[in-house]
Amino acid sequence: MKHWHWISLVFLAVVLAVVALAVPRLGGGPEKGAAQVPLVVSLDMDTSDGPCTDIDASASHGTGETYDVAICATGLYNGPGFGIGSFQFDVLYNDSLNAGTEVADAGTALDDNPDANENEYGDGLGSGWACDNTSLAFPKGDKNPLTGPGNGDAFIACNSLTGPYTLGDNETAGVIAVIEFTAISGGDDSLTIEALGYLAYPDASKMGTCLDGDDYPMACTGGTDNKTGSTATPTPITPTPTPTNTPVCGGAEQPTCTPTPTRTATRKAWTYTPSPTATGTAAPSEPSGPSEPQQPPPPPPTGGQLPQVVPPGTGSGPDGIPWAGTAVWLLAAAGAVSVSLGGLYLRRARRR
Repeated sequence: MKHWHWISLVFLAVVLAVVALAVPRLGGGPEKGAAQVPLVVSLDMDTSDGPCTDIDASASHGTGETYDVAICATGLYNGPGFGIGSFQFDVLYNDSLNAGTEVADAGTALDDNPDANENEYGDGLGSGWACDNTSLAFPKGDKNPLTGPGNGDAFIACNSLTGPYTLGDNETAGVIAVIEFTAISGGDDSLTIEALGYLAYPDASKMGTCLDGDDYPMACTGGTDNKTGSTATPTPITPTPTPTNTPVCGGAEQPTCTPTPTRTATRKAWTYTPSPTATGTAAPSEPSGPSEPQQPPPPPPTGGQLPQVVPPGTGSGPDGIPWAGTAVWLLAAAGAVSVSLGGLYLRRARRR
C-alpha cells in the first residue's frame, strides 16, 4: 500500500499544478475584447459655447464675421499607452465663401492656424508637441492656390516625441485643433475632412484613419456653414469708344473736298467674359502618414472601435476553450487517471 500512497501523492501534485496555472487565467488579466465605442473625428461648426462642448454639424455666420471651427475626437480608449501621439488633417472648404486666416510660420507652430490644442482649449493633447514637421510643413489656413468649392484646404500635422500624452490616455474625448475662418461671401459652405486624415499612438502605429476600407477605420464627419449677406458678383467692364479724327472739309488738312455726311460715333455692343481662373501650382507635399501598424501593448483597436478589457471570468485559452472549462477538464482527467492507476495497482497487489 506504500506504493499506492506515493502514486496518489504524485497525481495530486499534478492536479494542483494544473489548477495553479489555470487560476491566473480565470481572472481575465489584461486581455482585450471587442471594442464597444466607435472612434470618431468631427467638426464642431459652432464653438460659441466652447470648442467640442457639444458638436454642432451646422452654423450661420454673416459676411465679414470671423469665427472658429473645432476638430473634435470622441470614443478614445482612455488608458495608459493609448494617448494620441501624432495626427494629420486637411479640412476642405469653399475658399470663395470662406477665408482661412494665414499666420506667419515660426518655431514649432503651436499658435498657428489651424491651432493645435496643446492645452489652451480645455484639457488637451499634452506636452512636447510640434506642428512645423521639422520646418517642412507648417499649418496653413489654405494651402491650395486654386479657388472654389473644395479647393480651400486648412492643413495641420503635429506630433510629440516625449509626451506626456493626455488625450486618449486619461480622457475619452477632446479638442484636437481649432481653425479660424472669415466669411467673405454669402452662400452655403460644406466643410469635409479629407480621407488621408489620421490619429496615431505615441509609437506611430495607427489609431484610426478617415480612409474607407482601412484596417483601422475612423468615422470622419464634416459640417455646413451658412453665410448670410451679399454674394460676390463680377463687375461688368464698359469699353471706352475710340474717337475718330475726320479731316474738316475746307480746313488746313483738306482745303478742297467734296462734303460728305458727318459720321456719328456709334457704341459697340459689349459682352463681358470673365477672366479664366488662374491655375495654381501643385500643393506642397504633406508629411508622410503613420508607419504600418505596430500593435501597442495591448494592441490598438480594430474595426473603427476601441479595445475593452474582458471582464473577470471570461478569459479563454489559445484554442478558444474558456479557461474555467479547461481547468475542470484537466481536473477530471487527472482524477480519472489516478483512479485507473490505483485500481491497477490494487489488482496486482491482490494477485500476490
